[in-house]
Amino acid sequence: MRVVCAPDKLRGSLDAAQAAAALAAGVRAAGGTAVEHPLADGGEGSRATVQAALGGTLAQVDTVDALGRPMTAPVGLLDGGDAVIEAAETIGWEALATAGPDVLRASSAGLAPPLLAAVERGARRIVVFLGGTATMDGGTGLLAALGAELLDEAGNRLRGCGADLARIHTIDLAPARRRLSGVELLAAADVASPLFGPEGAAHVFGPQKGADPETVGLLDDGLRRLAPLLPGAATAEGAGAAGGLGAALIALGAELVAGAGLIRQLTRFEERLLTADLCLTAEGKVDAGSDAGKTTRGVVDACAAATVPCVVLGGTLSPGADLLYGRGATAVLPIGPGPRDLDTALRQAAADLTRTAYAVCRLAGAGVAAHPTRG
Repeated sequence: MRVVCAPDKLRGSLDAAQAAAALAAGVRAAGGTAVEHPLADGGEGSRATVQAALGGTLAQVDTVDALGRPMTAPVGLLDGGDAVIEAAETIGWEALATAGPDVLRASSAGLAPPLLAAVERGARRIVVFLGGTATMDGGTGLLAALGAELLDEAGNRLRGCGADLARIHTIDLAPARRRLSGVELLAAADVASPLFGPEGAAHVFGPQKGADPETVGLLDDGLRRLAPLLPGAATAEGAGAAGGLGAALIALGAELVAGAGLIRQLTRFEERLLTADLCLTAEGKVDAGSDAGKTTRGVVDACAAATVPCVVLGGTLSPGADLLYGRGATAVLPIGPGPRDLDTALRQAAADLTRTAYAVCRLAGAGVAAHPTRG
């Protein structure tokens, strides 16, 4: 039995490659042939996942994190002229672990040096993975760092951050566009959120980034104010990704695409299914959001199209997880053996994936043995 192991990360426990290896161990213990194919959705781990599949080189670029502290960030350079950049590796949560969130001060400016470094190194297309940022500035920090002129009503120049959203009066995008001219931009989002409104960036993701209700209201008002100044951003799905960074990239001419689908395409996931008997995918929490464009939903859809059975495994399952059955999932299963504290669950995630993959493959193998003509 040939089994494709195609998980996303299990946040706080395993990256996608580690999760794939844990699944593969269970497959092999059950006598199957495992094909490890880690995936991502445009958030954390996306660049590394793509480069693990496609290779290329890595450049380290001097920049700043979301609070302006010096750091270096990776830029992936692929054969054929593509560059891949992950926003979370520059302005993401990990860099802020010691400082704590500060959503009004946080800025996306640190993403500009990696973008310009990719241009300087001859990239013809730059893919920016948007998810996992600590910012809520509508991408204004990035625009200012690229040379765009952000002015308040009195004509004072703004640097671009969450607090500046309430003051922005005009934006001249031309200098920023010139610096990226001749390069195709692709923005890969892990969510389809609009820029503002009840389902927009501030209301949905602001609390996760440390915003209290009053701050959420200020940010949403600011993003609503920003929308008319960024051509094409006001109504675009995904404009609210990464705290509105999607909107800024749209205004710079980027095409916004679903990150999970792009990564499956870049890593040639569908080709893996041509010779597969079973596919196992996994993520930390399987819920209604998993059905709304995350990695697991894309894997289920691809397996359904290829008529390959697909089992979805989760560290935890919420009631919305059952929506994946309607997409064609063969089974949606938890990996834990029973109730336990979160720290224990995180520590045991690899062993749990291996044990559950073993059990699934034993069961699947028994079905093939009982009905050999179906194999």
